[in-house]
This record gives sequence, structure tokens and C-alpha cells, in this order.
Amino acid sequence: MSCRSKFNFLSSCNALRCLVTRNRRQKWLTHRGRSFCTASEENSTSQDRRSNTTTIDDEELKRFSKLAQAWWNENGEYIALHTLNELRVPFIRDALLAKKRGDQISHSRKILEGFSILDVGCGGGLLSEPLSRLGATVTGLDALPDNIQTARLHKSHDPTLRNNLQYTCSTIEEHASSHEHQNSFDAVVCSEVLEHVNNQDEFVSCCCKITKPGGSLIFTTVNKTPLSYALGIVMAERVLKLVPQGTHDWMKFVDPHDLRYMLDKNDVPTRLVHGMTYNPLIHKWSWISNTSINYLLHAMKPETV
Repeated sequence: MSCRSKFNFLSSCNALRCLVTRNRRQKWLTHRGRSFCTASEENSTSQDRRSNTTTIDDEELKRFSKLAQAWWNENGEYIALHTLNELRVPFIRDALLAKKRGDQISHSRKILEGFSILDVGCGGGLLSEPLSRLGATVTGLDALPDNIQTARLHKSHDPTLRNNLQYTCSTIEEHASSHEHQNSFDAVVCSEVLEHVNNQDEFVSCCCKITKPGGSLIFTTVNKTPLSYALGIVMAERVLKLVPQGTHDWMKFVDPHDLRYMLDKNDVPTRLVHGMTYNPLIHKWSWISNTSINYLLHAMKPETV
């Protein structure tokens, strides 16, 4: 990208930030410092969410169904998820290895051998496969049959994944309702999923149920702030077209305080919240202290529950 293009991109970001701040005709209100919709919009959304009896959003399924064949195009719509593996795979690896003593850690390529991981909302398997290659026994869970079909097809090209990676087409609440799945995973990972589901309280509760005592819950998602709307929706979807328009619904973005509260209600304390940032010019993610847009949250279920 030329210097002029970079300058135009940065200028657009700055202008958009000013627009969000100055445009008083937009009736943004602050609700406990976190919600910025008008009162009528907030009431309408709350009523819609209370009426949901499932975590599945049919409109989200339709949207992702159209992109089911694009998961493994590293330069396509999911390029940001491909590059996000540079952060999330090492973090998940280190979170699990922290449970072992130094003399218990394998020095082979299968460093996660013996650990079980559930990848909730696995899509085409972008995260499930690299975790499986590290030796973990991985279950990829997704409610969309087209995603599972894509994931299984891609898995079939690598015979080394045959024994420790499986894909299941199901919802998280269906999976958690089975007694055999409760308290069964060393780690439950929900990466870029929470902002696409209905009934987020129920979703988080189900994730807690199927995590082993002493196990980890790891979320990556998007904070609910004016800046996340400006950059995550307006700039990313409408201006730069980094992802298809309509991919995100700002009303479903989750403040980390709210996510911590959902986990606390299930007696699962949060261990760490860390900000992440994506540079679309070089397609690279980095850790940052600021959590106003993207963030990772790591929680651990107590050993005794």
C-alpha cells in the first residue's frame, strides 16, 4: 500500500472518531457507562433477547452459510481469523501448559497431548486444526451444517488429524445438556463467537458446565464502545470492506465487565483480560493494554465446585 493510501486510511479513522464525538444528532445515551443506544432501541432489544430460548440467531446462520466455502481462503473474508491464530494458539497452549510442572511438559511437537479442548463455533476449523496438531484432543462444535462439512473436508486432507480431531454439528446448549459432556474439557474456547449469539448468559453458562474443574475458558470478542462501532463496523465493514457488511451487530458486542459478571454468576472467576488490535495494512494482530475494541478474556473454573 502506498504512503498516500496509508495516510488516507489514518485520516479516515481520525475523521470518523471526530464524527462519532461531534454528531449530536445521534441520540447516544450512556447506560451505566457501557450502553450507547437510545432508550427505545435498548428496550426493544432487551425484549427480543428475553424472548429467545436458544443461543442460535437464525439470521447469523444464514449470513455465515453464504461464506461456508470461504473459510480456508487465507486471503479472503476470513483473513483476520487466519492471522489471529498467531495470538490465540500460543495463548491457549501456554494457559494449558501452566497447569503442568516443568518435568511433566513434553518437548515433542505434540506438546498438548493429554489435553481436551472444545472449540465452540469452530466454523471451518481454523483454530481446531492447529490445536489438534499440537497434540490436544479437539472437538469442533458448530450449529451450521455447511461449516461442519467444510471443516471435515479440510481435515480429510491431513491424515495426522484423524484420531484427535472431530467435528460435531450441534448447539452449545444441546452439547451441555448431555451428562457425558459436563465437566469434561480442559479448555473451552469461544473465539470471535460470543458477539454472534443470542442469549449470551445461557451461552456462557453452558460453556462453564462443560469445563472441567480447574479448566480454562477462553473468549476473544469485541467490546461495546463507540470506538468499536466506528472502527469495527463503519470502518471495517462499510469503508475498508475487510469483512462483509452486516457481519457484526453492535448491540451484541460485549463489555468485558459484563462477560466477567456472566462468569461470576457461574462461580468461574476471571484470571486475565487483555486487549488486542488488528492492523489491516499488514494483516497482523498484536497484544495491547487497551480493551476498547478487541479483547481476550481467560477464566478458570475452580478445582472444587
